[in-house]
Amino acid sequence: RRPLPVPFPQRSAREHRDGERALREARSVRAEQRDRLRALQEQLEQLRQQEQRLHQERLSLARQRERLQQLRDELSPGGTLLGTVPGNGLGSALAAPVAPGTQGLLPGLLPAVGMFLGDGGDPLASAALYGHLLLLKHRAQM
Repeated sequence: RRPLPVPFPQRSAREHRDGERALREARSVRAEQRDRLRALQEQLEQLRQQEQRLHQERLSLARQRERLQQLRDELSPGGTLLGTVPGNGLGSALAAPVAPGTQGLLPGLLPAVGMFLGDGGDPLASAALYGHLLLLKHRAQM
């Protein structure tokens, strides 16, 4: 047997309701996709900003290393005052005497090295270190 045909007005109304429901669903999906896209774009922008900050920090670190090397070159032309800075950093070179007969000389002259070598990259701390190293050089030449 064949199903009874649905009268045209009823079929038209049902198709209209189905079409409206499909349109609402499509709009909902579109809104969800738009929200996801916006969230991804925000995340991408945050990552770009983080990458830019890291790049700036790397440049700053490279400049600090260059300044440190200049200080090393300036303070130890013949290698007699500080010598070369060992691989474990400037702090150990400043804390331990390197010339014979200078036991205890540098630790008595230096304030806490941590105040100079903080991780903040503070330009005032770098200037203080530079000034202190120049003072050491002057005292060593006297």
